[in-house]
This record gives sequence, C-alpha cells and structure tokens, in this order.
Amino acid sequence: MKIYIEVLILLNLIYDFIILSSVSIILKRNAPIKRIIYGTLFGLSTIISLFISLDKYVLIALKIITSISMNIICFGPYKLLENIFYFYIITIIIGGSEYMLKDDFSLSIISLIILSMIVITLYIISMKKYRLELKKQYNVIIIDKNIAYSKIGYMDTGNTLKDPLTKLPVILVSNTLVFNSIEYFYVPYRVLNNHDILKCIKVDKVLIDNQEVKCLLGLASPEIFKGGIEVILNECLREKLIC
Repeated sequence: MKIYIEVLILLNLIYDFIILSSVSIILKRNAPIKRIIYGTLFGLSTIISLFISLDKYVLIALKIITSISMNIICFGPYKLLENIFYFYIITIIIGGSEYMLKDDFSLSIISLIILSMIVITLYIISMKKYRLELKKQYNVIIIDKNIAYSKIGYMDTGNTLKDPLTKLPVILVSNTLVFNSIEYFYVPYRVLNNHDILKCIKVDKVLIDNQEVKCLLGLASPEIFKGGIEVILNECLREKLIC
C-alpha cells in the first residue's frame, strides 16, 4: 500500500497531539494548547529516520531523546519521569489499538479522528475547570504565638518564589501585619529587569482552606494587594491544595 509523506506527517501529528493532550488531562498538568502544539511539531523530528540510514540503537536513542524533549516542551521539567511514563503508556495503548485496525486503513483514520475529537473535548473541559480554579479564593489562617489572622488568599501563577536555603515556597502578606516570631529569611527575587531582596518570616502555622502548609511569609508592600485579596499564594502550593 502506498502512503504519501503528507499523510504520514499528518498521522504523526495526530498521534503526538492525542498522546500529549492525554498526558495533560490525566495528570492535570494544564499545559497551554500552544505548548502541546509546539511539542507535537517537535515530534516530527523522528520523520528524518525514514530518509537516512540509522543504526537501530541510534534510532532508539533518537526516539527516547525526542519523547523527553516533547514532554519538557509541553510540561517543563516538573515531574518529568511521571510525564514520560504516562506518555509511553498512552503510546502503547493507542499503538495497540491501531495495530488491531492495521488491515483497514480508512477505519484506522476514522478511529484516530474520533479519538482526537474526544481528547480535544476533554482537554477543553479540563482547561475550563483549571481556569475556574485559578479564580478561586482561599481562606488563609496565619497563627504566630498568641496572634492569629484570618485572610483571603489568591493563587498567583506568577508567584513561584522559593527560599534557596529552606526550599520553602513564599506567600506574600502585607508588611503592616505584626508577628511575634523573630526567625527571618532574606529571599532574592527578580521582577522584569529588576532584582531585590524580600524580607520573609517563618511563623508557627499557616492553614489554607484548613490544610496546613509549610511556607514562608514574604512581607510585601500593601499596595500590591487589590480587590479584597490579602494574601498572594504561591503556585507551588496548588497541587498540594487540590489533592
């Protein structure tokens, strides 16, 4: 059976798009669609193996490197091994399903189109839920010796600041708040072309929606808090709060 290179490229794109989207949905990585598209396009690099003669071990290495790169492009280095594991599991499942239909090329194409439509629908639903989660406000209780504050927190995707020594994420509160603790940390941070040092404090306990989290409080200017938001939470805490 004759298969044109354009058809092969299209099939490869559909396969990789389905696989990467499925990983994003299953693991709740919430990768933006453009990053999935970039990863899918990068997957086309394996097509060169059809035009040049490669040793089988070199070919295996090329495919492994390509799959790792695709996952990094889509999801970053975060939990890379878990992403790659599910990437290959889904690849095996889809590949096995297509192998069953190998004798009927038309039916194979139709099944891929239907599967891609299902995955796209699930991806859209997943991203809508994620956007709603982004808008969610959290109840934050800060306890420090004999002082307790009840505040409204907002999850800021732009705040991924961590103390380089303790590795604790930093959440931002107004520097007008009074605390009894004297355990201070000075965390370097960068904003656009500017960098500075943020004074942070470690208090006895921080509860977010009644769930205790380990973090530092960054003492920030009150001008950055708007719309009733009193605490800017750290994106690194999101997965812990969802679980």
